[in-house]
Amino acid sequence: MPRNSTIPVAAFILTAACLLPIITAHADSSAKSAPAENYIADFFRTTVETAVAPQSDESATNAVKVLLMREIPLDETARFMLGRAWPTDNPEGERRFQDQFQDFVAETVTRSLRTNPEVALEVKGSRPRADGSTLVLSTLILPSGAALPLDWHVAQNPTNGTFQITDVALAGMDAAIMLRGMAATALADGKTGVDGLIQRLRRALAQHPVEP
Repeated sequence: MPRNSTIPVAAFILTAACLLPIITAHADSSAKSAPAENYIADFFRTTVETAVAPQSDESATNAVKVLLMREIPLDETARFMLGRAWPTDNPEGERRFQDQFQDFVAETVTRSLRTNPEVALEVKGSRPRADGSTLVLSTLILPSGAALPLDWHVAQNPTNGTFQITDVALAGMDAAIMLRGMAATALADGKTGVDGLIQRLRRALAQHPVEP
């Protein structure tokens, strides 16, 4: 998984939304938590609150999209997802796929949250890493009672003190590679092109609707 970009974060959000069709309306963070821990708890909580606010599905999706694009480089994620299939010689195609990807991520996350806002994120602690970043340890608690470890790598901008999520791991699952694998599998059939990839993912997700 790349260590120098926030690509895995968006990949995780999309993958988690697809595989765990319920995300949290609750994130624990004590007053004694380190700043990086508070940042993760706040990021998670804000995403949920934005998605489940009493407004139309369309308005919620638009608001979530703005939030995710502010925190995560979705355009870079789209490029990472396609890998060698990225339409390098087609700027219009590049922009079109990025737009489709942004909409798909926002739609998937918002629908998942609005349908079942029942999972909790518990921030457990943090520790410094050799590269100067911070590893924030947390756990996703599913309604079934299952607990999945969720680790966040967080880097701080020394100029303004703001944080950035640079990597994420869910129960050892490499979300970035999984997302790229999904794209590679879809494109390998020779029938699906880059322009049809997001629509194919939408159809696949529709076959496994979020259950209450």
